[in-house]
Amino acid sequence: MTTDIAVEQVVQHLLRLDPDGSRTSQVLRETFDQIYDGQRTGRFSFDQLAKTERTHIGSLVEINLQRHFNFEDGNHLDFTIAGHDVDAKYSMTVGGWMIPIEAQGKLCMLLHANDAAARWNYGVVRANLEILGAPNRDQKRSILSAHLGAVRWLFKNAPLPENTMLLLSDEDRSAIASYPAGSLRVAELMRRAEGRLVNRSSIEAAAQQKDSMKRVRANGGAADMLAPESYLLFGGTRRRSQAAAASLALPVPTSGTFVPLKVAVAEPRCPEPTAVINGIRVRKWRKGDPVFNTASLTRWLNAPSRAGLASPDI
Repeated sequence: MTTDIAVEQVVQHLLRLDPDGSRTSQVLRETFDQIYDGQRTGRFSFDQLAKTERTHIGSLVEINLQRHFNFEDGNHLDFTIAGHDVDAKYSMTVGGWMIPIEAQGKLCMLLHANDAAARWNYGVVRANLEILGAPNRDQKRSILSAHLGAVRWLFKNAPLPENTMLLLSDEDRSAIASYPAGSLRVAELMRRAEGRLVNRSSIEAAAQQKDSMKRVRANGGAADMLAPESYLLFGGTRRRSQAAAASLALPVPTSGTFVPLKVAVAEPRCPEPTAVINGIRVRKWRKGDPVFNTASLTRWLNAPSRAGLASPDI
């Protein structure tokens, strides 16, 4: 197969902007969270959206990509990338991209994300007629499944940042919903999501109050409620929290995310992952371990630092 130089130039430009896909995957995560609008609606799933909202996701993905990567407007299509006109196409299913007549024979950026599976795909293709199916009433054509190999994939079946609430069980979600909106629900979310990265949208969907992130923090938030139960919340951009989470073999939190863990004081020569927090070495709590109040450890993890660390998230 002859290499399409224009396709390759676009691909290489996109990879220079986002070598590991983390920026694009975050745009997709934030687009889902934007349309769920969990703080006002309590929603966290594509299935909870109205039909008109579902059809709007592709437009939001396009808008948010352009804002994030500063793509120039195209001459006839959506973007100009590496000097080429490129049409942006989003689909909730792999192979579901519909190519309008003005983009047929042209370069197309193909994006797909499945929030329930926490996976996404990203590729570039020249949408020549020989790889497209028959036109529909609007003269749009889909890429034939037999020709998906013509797509130059940048990322295929890559992990999407998790939607914590969506990945919990029905039982867990019911338990969270049994509490009044606010800090009590957020505290139950943290209990149910122990050891997992809890994203901002899930916190907002649980709290359903203005400034939902305050419901996580100390001073009356979930962190204070959980401290007597031996829980720690590793959160945000605090380097102490990130380093401790990594030492405990937990996901490392980033801005707006938290990782809850119930902890116990570690024994000497403990074979499990441990972290030293404010002079106390801790490990994951096991059934039968004594419970202790972690409030002082939480304060240490999130105290202002003379080393110029980021401001507290809790």
